[in-house]
Amino acid sequence: MPTHQLIIGLDLIAALQLFYLCFTDIKSRIIDNRVIIGLFFTMAALSWLKYEQVFVLQAAAGLAIGFLLFTLNVMGGGDAKLIAVLMLAVPSEQLISLFFLTALCGLLLIIIGWLFFRQSIKQNGLPYGVAISFGYFATLFLYAS
Repeated sequence: MPTHQLIIGLDLIAALQLFYLCFTDIKSRIIDNRVIIGLFFTMAALSWLKYEQVFVLQAAAGLAIGFLLFTLNVMGGGDAKLIAVLMLAVPSEQLISLFFLTALCGLLLIIIGWLFFRQSIKQNGLPYGVAISFGYFATLFLYAS
């Protein structure tokens, strides 16, 4: 099986994992560690096939910063793990786009949440895993070759 078909298959698996993660994050505001572990293996394999490397150092830095933000109650722990796992497959030149597009998706999520789900957002918080996932998708499509 050619590498290109494997990459497409792994992209589809990652998309299914992220859509499931979004569904559960919206429903319960919890990002399941089993989904993060599955994404870890998917992103590592995807990165290796696409770039012949896995971006471990930047993912570790993202995890460290994410947990610092978690301890300051700025970000959820699942969100910190999610962004770090996705960073395994994002080259350093695409990181600014990932963060910008994630923030943009977060802004749209806030607007939609405030307009239609205000009470749920006030009580349960914002399911930011959705914004992180769609920021990743947007970055993936922006740099698709």
